[in-house]
Amino acid sequence: MAILKGSVESFSGTITLIPKAEGEIRAEAPEGRRMIRVLVVDDEPDIVYMVKVILRSAGFEVTAASGVGDAITYLAREDPDLILLDLRLGDGEGWEVLDHLKQDGRAGRIPVIILSAQASPSAADRAISEGARGYITKPFVASSLLETVLSHVDAG
Repeated sequence: MAILKGSVESFSGTITLIPKAEGEIRAEAPEGRRMIRVLVVDDEPDIVYMVKVILRSAGFEVTAASGVGDAITYLAREDPDLILLDLRLGDGEGWEVLDHLKQDGRAGRIPVIILSAQASPSAADRAISEGARGYITKPFVASSLLETVLSHVDAG
């Protein structure tokens, strides 16, 4: 938590952790400030849990979608500030979510960071050419994930 706390303090000043049912952590935005909303699209529950803990403890509002269908349903009603997107999902591929964002005109407005076990340079190159703003390989380091998310939220 020390690494995370240092990174968070440089971004927003403080962290307020509030216990939630079953040991889950959530955060509240500083007064007068809206929480930044992140959609995590991944079908691995352990990865989703880890990302939620990291980002919620840093003051983000985090929602998870377990596949392409869930992500597109969420995107039909919400506009997240950032999307963390796995490429290999149980019901399809993350590329479909990127295509959906292009088709509805939100690809340029919502930063997408790929979070994938595919470590090949060709996958990263394709992701950037398809409109993703970043590429993180699994397994990842918590502080690197947070720094990447913060840099793309700041850049908007």
